[in-house]
Amino acid sequence: MSEDWYTITGGIDSNVAQNLMTYVNGRIYNSDIKKIRVLISSTGGDVDSAIRIYSYLKALPFEVETIALSQIDSAANIIYVAGQQRIAIKGCRFFLHEGTFTTGAQTTTLHNHEEALLIFKELLKKHINILAKETSKKEEDINKLLQTSTIMDAEKAKEFGFVHEILEKLPFKKQV
Repeated sequence: MSEDWYTITGGIDSNVAQNLMTYVNGRIYNSDIKKIRVLISSTGGDVDSAIRIYSYLKALPFEVETIALSQIDSAANIIYVAGQQRIAIKGCRFFLHEGTFTTGAQTTTLHNHEEALLIFKELLKKHINILAKETSKKEEDINKLLQTSTIMDAEKAKEFGFVHEILEKLPFKKQV
């Protein structure tokens, strides 16, 4: 069984999404990949890019395992819950809050502001829906969690349903 690793550190943005998809697509067509482990330690970032990564990982025709190291903040939670198996290294922090949104132009027509608001509301709705679906929680509970800016350690995240397993060390295995 061929498995591969991909690491996401730092902020989540469109470049992170593009790089992950390009790398994994290359591995799919150039090797016999059966599983990918995505190691994540991130301060969060762009919710739209995180949703794109989540959708891509969920659509892969093989097992995806996500591993949380140090911190999973904001938009990184969306990516983390894409794993069929979700591991957290002991001591990892999970920070959940509503996304922050920026428009491209401060001065524009009212129609453009209304359009941006529609997109922001849709992204928040998807954010809530994804976390609720992957943790088997009610959307109202996830919404409240995000509105109150919640921090969980690995143990509390496991109790809540974010984490499946807590490990002391990264699960590296020497390939034979």
